[in-house]
Amino acid sequence: MKPTGTYLELMDQGARLHAGGQPERALVAFEQALVLQPGDAQAASACAAVLSGLGQTAAAWRILQTARTQLLRHADGAANLGIAAEDSGQAEEARIAYARALELDPNHLRALNNTALAAARAGDWETAITRLQRCRELAPAEPQTWINLGDVLVAARRFPDAATLLADALGRFGPQAPLVVRHILAQAFDGRIEAAQADLDRLDAAGHEALRQLLAQAGAASGRTVHKPLARTPDAYEMFCQQAFDAMQVCDWRDHDRLTAVIREMEARATRTGHHRDGRDTQFYGLLLPLHEDELAQLRVRSIGAIGRQLTRPMAPFAATRSRHRDARIHVGLAVQSLHDPRIANALQAQLQAHDATRFALHVYSPTPGPDPALTARLGALCAGAVEIAHMSDDEAVGRMRLDELDIFVDMAFDTPWCRPEIPERRVAPIQIRQTTWHRHHPPRPCDYNMSDRFVHPDGLPLAPYGAIVRLPHTCWLATNDDLPEGPAPERAALGLPPDALVLCSLVAPLMVDPQTFGRWMGLLRQLPQAVWWLPAYGAAARRNLAAAARAAGVEPSRLVFMQRCSRAELLARIAHADLFVDTLRFNANHGLVDALRMGVPAVSCAGASMAARLGGSVLRAAGLADLVVDDADALSALVVRLANDPGARTGLRQRLVEARAGAPLFDPQARVREWEWAWAEMVRRHQAGLAAAAFDVPDQSTAPAVRRAVSP
Repeated sequence: MKPTGTYLELMDQGARLHAGGQPERALVAFEQALVLQPGDAQAASACAAVLSGLGQTAAAWRILQTARTQLLRHADGAANLGIAAEDSGQAEEARIAYARALELDPNHLRALNNTALAAARAGDWETAITRLQRCRELAPAEPQTWINLGDVLVAARRFPDAATLLADALGRFGPQAPLVVRHILAQAFDGRIEAAQADLDRLDAAGHEALRQLLAQAGAASGRTVHKPLARTPDAYEMFCQQAFDAMQVCDWRDHDRLTAVIREMEARATRTGHHRDGRDTQFYGLLLPLHEDELAQLRVRSIGAIGRQLTRPMAPFAATRSRHRDARIHVGLAVQSLHDPRIANALQAQLQAHDATRFALHVYSPTPGPDPALTARLGALCAGAVEIAHMSDDEAVGRMRLDELDIFVDMAFDTPWCRPEIPERRVAPIQIRQTTWHRHHPPRPCDYNMSDRFVHPDGLPLAPYGAIVRLPHTCWLATNDDLPEGPAPERAALGLPPDALVLCSLVAPLMVDPQTFGRWMGLLRQLPQAVWWLPAYGAAARRNLAAAARAAGVEPSRLVFMQRCSRAELLARIAHADLFVDTLRFNANHGLVDALRMGVPAVSCAGASMAARLGGSVLRAAGLADLVVDDADALSALVVRLANDPGARTGLRQRLVEARAGAPLFDPQARVREWEWAWAEMVRRHQAGLAAAAFDVPDQSTAPAVRRAVSP
């Protein structure tokens, strides 16, 4: 389009149109001005500003690129270029532009602020804090500079500094909601729970909503494994716990002991007042704390009751129905974890293939956001139906499941991000069971049975206090993965492993590395100077925290070697480089342990008191390595040292694993699936006979032929 005025007229026209709320017409005027003066920084910046406001960040970046040379001559122009580059995902271009802005003007406010926030995202807290402190000095009358600094101090876990800063800001600006709620959080996170609660009690409705939004943003960004809905504003005790749970995700244990004390105080208060909480997160993270098994059991009972009381929406109560058109098979619903995880998807597919379709109709309910249609179709072909429920509310999911007229509902997502306890609480089947709860105590509701085995609940342990426990003969971990390595693994040196080192490995999430476990690991590295510890590809924050903990324990951080990110098939090939897998103490490995055993790597484990702390022993016994399971941490350390100094013993263990593939229970998924089927049929038999759920043992199916006749449920 031919320009309809002079450059200055068009720029003035564009400014008036933009101020008048007509950004599209303003953009036309600015673009015409840019045609008259190509490469003009002012016209390009004006176009970019409008485009950014319209959500067209990539177009804004392209426009500014036409005036790049001129923009980089001035601090404001360079900063504008940096903002556009950042909005378009051009991180390196943004870094260059901001650096130029600060070279031209070391006190350029926007460049200082944005580079500080970028440093915070990278975990460079000192740079971020130093630059934001300078921003506050340059613009002390602007509340946002105080807010940004407070947010980064909190993110850096400098809670006392954040609380002091925000108190000063409140004194300067008055009780503005963004400052008030941040001050409450900083106090609660710092353990000043009573002071935080007093301020929380004074919040008005707008303040409560601002706090809820801030907590929701923090929770979404935290990577926390288990989330619970924010049905109301949490109190200061819960705020403290939430930040401590987030810290556990990255191996930051500064609040570990205090967290244990706070959870006990919360439970004591609940007992006194009768007001119990939705503690689904606490009952999970509590497994990694020095809480007694009985304490965790009481917490579970109270938490489940609290979840039930929250279900206030009217919904028809569950009624077992049987359509005359439905077949006579036992219909089992499986609520699975996210199928974005290739381990979960492969294991589920193999499990479905192993079931007897003449006796059992399997229904899969997946909470996977953004599902893979091809995978869903493959799974659907192996079962009675695969349904995505991520987009459904709890009541919608319950209604959908009830349509399948299930005999049994199996919650396979317990204590994961996809755990939805509201669904079994509504009841979707006459019989509901938990598969791997990580706890040995089983509350009587909302699930009727808890699947276990004769190692997790050993002979001689009175089962009555533990509830309706179904003991499988070998292991409650159904190891159905059959995926294979991809090609030969790279040489050790290419993986960052010293060629001649003893490689001790632990394939677990960073959350599962508790301070007691890590202390044992560091003690072993001090005793074994030839060893390194091989860990998964943890994020930067967890690596920094573990490096600091290693240094504090007198171990050179370079002896912690983190895996490179790779595909699952590549990972399986690389695992074979490990000499010995060493299990965690409070929360044992599961998928990673089974993968290591499948790839021929021997492992050692120490059995504790919870299911989470006994699962490793259960898996090892089923793999034929019962002699590598010990009963206390000292014995574990002694066993690791003995095997580390005996290459022949390690070679013998590898050979035992090769031989075990032919007959060990862990590597016979068909027999293990038949045991699950036997258990399901027994549950249905008891229910039809009018018997209440009760503990029972499942017979060994290793040598029993698969039964292929139809059974009336």
